[in-house]
Amino acid sequence: MTYIISFILFLIYTIGIFFVKEYYIFAILALLNIVLIFILKENIKVAFIAILKILPFIIFTSCINMIIGGVNHGLLIGIRLILVCNMTYIFAKKMTSRKLQYVIETILKPLKIVKVNPREISIIVCIALAFIPIVQNAITELKYSLRAKGFNMTTKNIIRKPNYILAPLISSIIKRIGDIENSLISKGYA
Repeated sequence: MTYIISFILFLIYTIGIFFVKEYYIFAILALLNIVLIFILKENIKVAFIAILKILPFIIFTSCINMIIGGVNHGLLIGIRLILVCNMTYIFAKKMTSRKLQYVIETILKPLKIVKVNPREISIIVCIALAFIPIVQNAITELKYSLRAKGFNMTTKNIIRKPNYILAPLISSIIKRIGDIENSLISKGYA
């Protein structure tokens, strides 16, 4: 039951943060994130490094929003993304995929009335979340193999020669999807 409550609170936090427009509330929420990291005994340095890894995406998104909606709008989007990503990091550290599957299945039980199987939906979500590290590992392996072959990983080369990256990446991902499919079939999910 505590996992269901924490999941619902997480959803309320992540959705609600996009309705906040005052900077002092963002400061309070940032403080709440830091306090949660200490309460849950997570390493603050690792949490900070996790935010730094996605900072280019956040800056890019903020810049696009600054161009479209103004500087204040872009800053609000950037702050919101940082806070949501930090809370997602905290949530992901405390929620295993098995617990998440249970929570989603429990929350979606009312869908059985309209003949929707909540177990299938929860499995799909968990597979999608479990697939993210697989894609990250495939990209890392591809980067190392291309460097070993002498390919210069600059943005210019990546744009000019996308087939060097996309073909092996898509091939690797499709192979792993086949492996996951075979394991699910052997476990009786299909």
